Amino acid sequence: MYYKKITVLMHGSSAHGSTPHLGKDAIVAASAFILNAQTLVSRFNNPLKPLVFTVSGVSGGTQFNIITDFVKMTAYLYAADAADLEAMLPNLLGLAESTAAAFGCTAELEFGECEGGAE
Repeated sequence: MYYKKITVLMHGSSAHGSTPHLGKDAIVAASAFILNAQTLVSRFNNPLKPLVFTVSGVSGGTQFNIITDFVKMTAYLYAADAADLEAMLPNLLGLAESTAAAFGCTAELEFGECEGGAE
């Protein structure tokens, strides 16, 4: 099994919770990305070739009444074949950027090294 750590950063703009229209909610954009990434992996990958996208950590927001401008997610992409794993990375980047843009936010992805090997 091969895997790659992915750090996803969503950037928006803060606003008071009573005026959400004045901000760009990074938490909403991050939530949409998580759901969209699950669909991307399940629909763009051959189901006979194992490929799993797991979000293992989400961190964002510091106040109960403030729309946060930043969310950091930790994710992992696992695959039986290193080429299948690498082929999905541009798709995840494009998905993150387009999902963030739909909410008026921006996204960055940081990819770790491909690790693992045949078992």
